Amino acid sequence: MDRLFCECGEKAVYLDNNSGISYCKKCFLNYIYKKAVKTIKHYNMIEIGDKILLAVSGGKDSIVLVDIMGKLAKKLQKIKLFAVTIDEGIEIEGGNYRNEAIEYARVITQKYSIPHKVVSYRELFGGSLTEYVKANVYKGSACSVCGVFRRRAINLIAEELGANKIATGHNKDDEAQTILMNVLRGDLERILRLNNISEEFIPRIKPLRRISEREIAMYAYLKGYKFQINECPYSHDAIRDKVRDVLEQVSTQINGVYDALLNFQDKLVNYITIHQVTLNKCIYCGKPTSPKSKICKPCEYKLEFTKKINYIHSNESL
Repeated sequence: MDRLFCECGEKAVYLDNNSGISYCKKCFLNYIYKKAVKTIKHYNMIEIGDKILLAVSGGKDSIVLVDIMGKLAKKLQKIKLFAVTIDEGIEIEGGNYRNEAIEYARVITQKYSIPHKVVSYRELFGGSLTEYVKANVYKGSACSVCGVFRRRAINLIAEELGANKIATGHNKDDEAQTILMNVLRGDLERILRLNNISEEFIPRIKPLRRISEREIAMYAYLKGYKFQINECPYSHDAIRDKVRDVLEQVSTQINGVYDALLNFQDKLVNYITIHQVTLNKCIYCGKPTSPKSKICKPCEYKLEFTKKINYIHSNESL
């Protein structure tokens, strides 16, 4: 079959480089939806009666997540969806970085009549990400602080809404990068925690886990969805950037390297199901924390932030 045409005979709009199969618009959209549903079934992500919180940043991945989950919920009619967008309070020229994304998130959630809530770091943690960065709370990247707060914020909203699962828009590229980073660090514990071995966490599900970033971008484009394309001013992560570059280079020589990494993680978790990760409880908030720590990272950052803010205020009053 000519690659310019889909197997159905219509003009192709997308070529899968791995399989060599070409898709027309209709067949491609159907293919991606079915791929997500297959992923959900393979990992037993959803059960009848589930109340699922969708983490919607307003980027292409989360917009596609809402579209696919919204369609699936209409078909099943026995799961309930909520959505949350986290406003980090990132200051850019002209205002708040997240404002545009919040509007895109509202549009897609309204399309599927999904209740949508917006919460800010300031409400939950006493300050915006920009303020935390300026206070120099953490010596590493802003992404480290943001990731800790984002996970905690989403978990808090899930508890508030009575959700028993949290769905995120992580795609195949994201997952492969994270797996390789954890392998390079020798961090087996983190790999296990990503799979919610501990019952103290609200389980995360990733319906887009087997769908590439390229496929998601094409899906959003063909559906005509608007999404935030401007990168966060703090998004530069040196380690992840290098891992991303390495994987992109290797993928040109080894076909299916992204799927291979995901398969590696799946097999590893299956081999180590008898091992349970025992976590401590934070002495301040009671939430799970590392076995080696008595204070969870969100509380650690909040305490440091409060200490520095109080110090600044005390000096100003002198």
